Amino acid sequence: MRPITELREAMALVDNFSGPPEAFVLCLAESLHDAIGANIALITDRILAKGWEPNGVERFDGFRVYRYKVME
Repeated sequence: MRPITELREAMALVDNFSGPPEAFVLCLAESLHDAIGANIALITDRILAKGWEPNGVERFDGFRVYRYKVME
């Protein structure tokens, strides 16, 4: 898995995905996790707009892997 390091790339990946949320995995570099959380908030807004909600996160050295499910 290659961690995404650019906000625009992460948002485009979310926007362009057309499968079920369970098939979507978002791998984000730690560098995207800014001090106030603005980058993650922008990505999360797009996730929520798709009708998805978080379904777990795993932390690794230098990146995090996010998984999603249909919002209940």
